[in-house]
Amino acid sequence: MRQVELMAQKRNAFGKGAARSLRRAGIIPGVLYGRDQDTMSVQINEQTFKRFLRANGENMLIDLNIDEYGTETVLIKELQRHPVKRSLVHADFIRISLDELVIAPVPITLVGSPPGVQEGGVMTFLLRQISVSCLPLLIPEEIQVDISEMNIGDTIRVADLDLGEEIENLEDPQSQIVSVVPPIVEAEPVEDVEEGEEGEEGEEGEEGVEEASESEEETDGE
Repeated sequence: MRQVELMAQKRNAFGKGAARSLRRAGIIPGVLYGRDQDTMSVQINEQTFKRFLRANGENMLIDLNIDEYGTETVLIKELQRHPVKRSLVHADFIRISLDELVIAPVPITLVGSPPGVQEGGVMTFLLRQISVSCLPLLIPEEIQVDISEMNIGDTIRVADLDLGEEIENLEDPQSQIVSVVPPIVEAEPVEDVEEGEEGEEGEEGEEGVEEASESEEETDGE
């Protein structure tokens, strides 16, 4: 995994009102914690952070260079976004040691074009990231899954991944990553029996019974 630098500053303004003021000023509030050390409030220039994420993604080792404090090796723990605008509103960073195991999410990318899809099958991408445990420098930036030989009915599961001996997969081995399923065939509509015909037959039957009853009464009367 790459290790890149990100500039930050200590944050002295707290609370929801202060956070809103920072965001209006183009500053993203954040927090740094972990490794049994004190939690530190930080802030990052919004445009700088956006460029950083576009260039490096969210899954990398960061040397967080904090003004008037020093540098911490961290991972992004969580990025909070506005539910509608999807803009960044807060960042959580966790301290790590390069000599200690960490748990990290790793995105899955698909490589190739499955023949099963070309034959009419439907590909379903079910698991887009997995959690792994390893030393920080061994965290993969992504896991590539080759789907170029998948036919209709084929499935690739977590157990099929080869991560090497130094990376522990924490997901259920039987979890499906991607499948190519048969195309959905719509059933032909069933023609309804015309209710009018049944109703007419029923009415005629009732009339016949009534006529027979009247005839019997006339005979008895005679």
